[in-house]
Amino acid sequence: MIRIALCDDEPAVLDEVSSYICKYTEKKNKQDIEIVRFDSARALKSAMDDGRNFDIYVLDVYIGDEVGTTLARDIRKRGIENPIMFLTTSLEHAPQSFETGTLRYLLKPLNPQKLYEALDVSFALTEKMQEKRLKFKTDSGIKTVDASRITYSEAHAHYQYINLEDDTQFKVRMAVTELHNILAQNGGFIRVGSAYIINLRYVSNITSGEVHLYHGMAIPIPRGKANEIKKAFWDFQYEGQEE
Repeated sequence: MIRIALCDDEPAVLDEVSSYICKYTEKKNKQDIEIVRFDSARALKSAMDDGRNFDIYVLDVYIGDEVGTTLARDIRKRGIENPIMFLTTSLEHAPQSFETGTLRYLLKPLNPQKLYEALDVSFALTEKMQEKRLKFKTDSGIKTVDASRITYSEAHAHYQYINLEDDTQFKVRMAVTELHNILAQNGGFIRVGSAYIINLRYVSNITSGEVHLYHGMAIPIPRGKANEIKKAFWDFQYEGQEE
């Protein structure tokens, strides 16, 4: 299933873009596609707060009183790396949109071919990201997760408690070193002390004693390790800008 979040405050635009996307998916014979429509930035953020995940984001630059680039920054702060494209009548906010790694900036009235080209790239990137999904054996069966959705893990006894961006949690029976080796292959994961593994995509602040995540979790830093963790964080941020 590929979910597309479409956010625009004009019903006519929502109808038009939804229609184009449906025609595209039919032409490309793509199955299991869901288009979820939002008429405000607040509604989309509320859905994400409730744990809704989306694979592709199509945003208007002006969504009521809110600027779409602000919404895009909020999406990125949540650790979401999925494709974002903008629809707009003006190039005024183009520079800010590219700061958030925007895939395309499409002008209205919309050229369907330009949208289809952007969707080609978006689907290719999404399918590549889905290949990075990890499978874990849990007490209740096999759990499949996107590595980018993992915020942190904590070790207790012989189990690793893995926490996701929607505030859900599951546990796996393995050593912390084994889990770290798996997660490290996806980049952006570091160990903090003997019990924690954190995803640097979700770090909001690092003090001398704690790593703070966007979801409110504060993870204690072992004595003398703060500078090492800060360096890992900034190295990761720098690598992301170079890509």
